[in-house]
Amino acid sequence: MPGTIELIGQADFPPCACCGVPPRRVWGNLIDADGTTAYVVQWAPGTHGTHAAVIGLIFGAWGDGSRREDRSHVAVECRPGEDGLQLMIIDAAGSPVDATSLAATALRRNQVIDGPLQARVFNYVEQIRVQDGRVGGLIGA
Repeated sequence: MPGTIELIGQADFPPCACCGVPPRRVWGNLIDADGTTAYVVQWAPGTHGTHAAVIGLIFGAWGDGSRREDRSHVAVECRPGEDGLQLMIIDAAGSPVDATSLAATALRRNQVIDGPLQARVFNYVEQIRVQDGRVGGLIGA
């Protein structure tokens, strides 16, 4: 069953040094039976694949009494490909989406691939792509 998307905010950044396009960032929450997962999406609009869109997912406890040490960060690169959207889990610590203020643990690619989080990560990326109108057409059709 799909979760509910809660749109929180968005921002534009100074132009990229290599292409001159200002990166855009949007963030929100995905709420489902597993609880709340915060997400951040960053991309450079109109670069047509020059830069990958990156989605950061922050898993763990939220609310009163929770701390950043209770949460982990996963990062996914999204690029348009010949057969649709290409997704690749990357090391969260090296991604453009810095979630250190929200999550104490930045998961490495090998900690997510073939583990219990992998299916959930790809499911959430698809839900964000479909339900968050701010990014849907920008990270694949």
